[in-house]
Amino acid sequence: MHERYYLSYPRTLIREPILYHLVKKFDLIFNIRGASVSEEMGLVAVEFEGTHEQIERALGWLRQSGVTVEPIEKNVIE
Repeated sequence: MHERYYLSYPRTLIREPILYHLVKKFDLIFNIRGASVSEEMGLVAVEFEGTHEQIERALGWLRQSGVTVEPIEKNVIE
């Protein structure tokens, strides 16, 4: 299963290796489709590959970590 999301990082998490931890904890494959980082925030367009359960657990962990998660419509970043 492939699913795409925008991940918005607050200032406090910009320097944290969030995607690294995500891969290690949830055994997901990811592809960064686009990114923008400033001193105030980070925005990453990412595609996750894994089972529905893996992706849902990972999204829950991201939200608990302070990352805002928004689904991407399929054709937005083709």
